[in-house]
Amino acid sequence: MPEQQFNRNRIKAITVGCILTTTIALTGCSGGTAPSSDVHKVVVETVGDQGLNKARVVAGRVMGDTESAIMSKLNARIVKVACDVGQEVQAGQPLIYLDDRDFRASLAQAEANLKGAQARLADTEKGARAQDRQQLQERIEAAAAALDNAKKTLERSQSLFDAGATPKTQLESAQLAYTQAQSTYDQLIQQQSLMNEGATAETLENLRATVQQMSALVDMARLNLEATVIPAPVSGRIASKPVHEGEMASTAPAPNVLLTIVSSDPVVEASVPEEYIKQIQVGQTMKVRIEQVSSEIVEAKVVAISPIANSASKEYPVKLSLPQSGLWKSGMYAEVTLPEAGTSQRIVVPKDALVKRGSDRVIMVTDGSTVSSRSVTLGRSDGSNIEILGGLNAGDKIITVGQNELKDGDKIQVIAERGAAK
Repeated sequence: MPEQQFNRNRIKAITVGCILTTTIALTGCSGGTAPSSDVHKVVVETVGDQGLNKARVVAGRVMGDTESAIMSKLNARIVKVACDVGQEVQAGQPLIYLDDRDFRASLAQAEANLKGAQARLADTEKGARAQDRQQLQERIEAAAAALDNAKKTLERSQSLFDAGATPKTQLESAQLAYTQAQSTYDQLIQQQSLMNEGATAETLENLRATVQQMSALVDMARLNLEATVIPAPVSGRIASKPVHEGEMASTAPAPNVLLTIVSSDPVVEASVPEEYIKQIQVGQTMKVRIEQVSSEIVEAKVVAISPIANSASKEYPVKLSLPQSGLWKSGMYAEVTLPEAGTSQRIVVPKDALVKRGSDRVIMVTDGSTVSSRSVTLGRSDGSNIEILGGLNAGDKIITVGQNELKDGDKIQVIAERGAAK
């Protein structure tokens, strides 16, 4: 039993004895007058600032500074796993090799398409060659001769038809031949004009866009080929290897984890209640004990404090770095001792000073002759005492014995009083 509780119990015993003795003395004396029955005899205590004896310890978990899950960007068969569980690896070290044959073929096809698009753009930008121009000119001359011949044939057929020497079908045939010859000649002349003027701006822009598109496809194919070799993202130790050679690395419906790497720097992650978080800062040291390794206390430095509390528990995740040692293993549990909450001591009262009024907890306070109830806000408890976060001030006189019978305004007689606790 703590010394404070022992002293309180002792005072209670003494107080009860005093009450009984006083009652016997008053009733036994001839001519004596008993005090009024509406005056309550109580024991009071002047509250002061003090702390709880119980240190707050929270549970944490040992883990690497970073835990990296390695997954594939591609759907492909695993041909080689170049590591094993427990092995130390360095950042950038190749760990998994995927079947790359399809991706090499895709890259070759994309590069060929790019070269074709670049060639078409270059030819269009340079314009037609002299040989092409000569060939087109010869076709135009032949078309002009055919058009002249068709014109003369049409003129003869018209004269013969007018003289009644030829049927109308022959005239219509001559007219059709002339129309076709004229159309062929006009098309060649238009083609020659386009050749002389060169390609339009729209044509060149479309060809350039095609080249850019083919170039992007080459880059994508090259990245896919590079992704067939999966390196370690961080330096550390292989924690798990759930896949083996011959299995598939999948990206759908969700990527499967191929490896897990735990970094070499051990840390402890713990959740800290909100009333303590203001007393913790990055860089300060806290006491940590890891029972699986040793019962000794080690000093761990705070390296990160989450600015957001868990919505359910109202606790803040805190990360502490452990001293370098090969003894710490990821997953071990740790006990983290928190600093005392608050920069100054809080008001602490005996738990038996509390009075239950419905769902509220009150403490009876006196000015020495009458009492009044105070609703209080409770904090932590060490089993015997409890913190008062609001509702009391240092120096208030609270009733610790006989308080359950009292109502606001009752008269009291103080039969024992204790000073402020230190």
